[in-house]
Amino acid sequence: MTTYRETGRRRIADLSTMSSGELPHSSGSIKWIRDDDVRRLLTWDDLIKEVRQSLAAFSRGPDHPEGVVQPLRSRIPVADDGVMLVMPGLAKEQRALATKIVTVFGGNASKGLSTHHALILLMDTCTGVPLAILDGELITEMRTAAASAVATLELIEKKSNLIIGILGAGTQGRSHARVMSHIFKDCKIRIWSRKRESSQALAATLASEGIVTEVVMSVEEAVRDADIINTCTMASQPILKAEWVKPGAHINSVGAPSPDKQELEEELVRRATIYADSKVAANKESGDVINAGASVYAEIGEVILQTQIAKKNGTTIFKSLGLAVEDAVSAHLVYNLLMQENKKWSP
Repeated sequence: MTTYRETGRRRIADLSTMSSGELPHSSGSIKWIRDDDVRRLLTWDDLIKEVRQSLAAFSRGPDHPEGVVQPLRSRIPVADDGVMLVMPGLAKEQRALATKIVTVFGGNASKGLSTHHALILLMDTCTGVPLAILDGELITEMRTAAASAVATLELIEKKSNLIIGILGAGTQGRSHARVMSHIFKDCKIRIWSRKRESSQALAATLASEGIVTEVVMSVEEAVRDADIINTCTMASQPILKAEWVKPGAHINSVGAPSPDKQELEEELVRRATIYADSKVAANKESGDVINAGASVYAEIGEVILQTQIAKKNGTTIFKSLGLAVEDAVSAHLVYNLLMQENKKWSP
């Protein structure tokens, strides 16, 4: 006799290996969308456009008819190096309502596992009915890099023959190399990570995609004369020094998403003009901002809306904490693309 518990185990095992499809639900079927379909459907151009719109909407505020409703994410520490984050958000104009649950376990890298795992639940804004559950790893990877691309395009003056440093060879290092090579076709990319073999492996992966990079031995070598620097590490102590950064460089700081972590030397943060996806999040969650005693000049959405000017004559930092609405609009975009595809091929 098969018990309910045994059936549940089998269903979970099947779910972990199945391709995109449908899951039963009391109000109808829910789409189950895997990373393979996200990768196939999502383009940088479409995603950058959606993320740019969501960043502007976030800065309009929750009361604006085209704004965003998004509380600060809930954070639950797990064990010594783990955390679970719950991130709900509504983008009114894009009619995207979703919650992402993500876990971050830094020690996973030494176990051959991804440091980030995530699921996104997308719901209908008119009825609240669940529409889809999406793998969240690739969406998180790509929407974070897309936000950096939006900020970079808003804040830099020079747009060609750029030197770009990538610090970190993990998922975000990979994604930032891809998006930077996409928006700046003639750029020169340098990669550094603590483990040289990781940098070499990433360089080989990118080379197979037609993206030429240079692996360097030190952070200083990676950022020397760089126009754009992307810090994509799990560092708890600063790795990027002010003396290595040329005046007028732009920095996308993606790592150090908690008060006990830092990627940037405090003097560097104090010298620069700081932009963030969310001022509230930066002041509560960013160790780089908090420990330097620095203030955030503006949200990047305010620059897009032209309620704050982009100060391009000095060093700039975009402190990215990640917004739930970025996940919501990305998931909504993937869902709509999949529905359009299904409609195209249905009899």
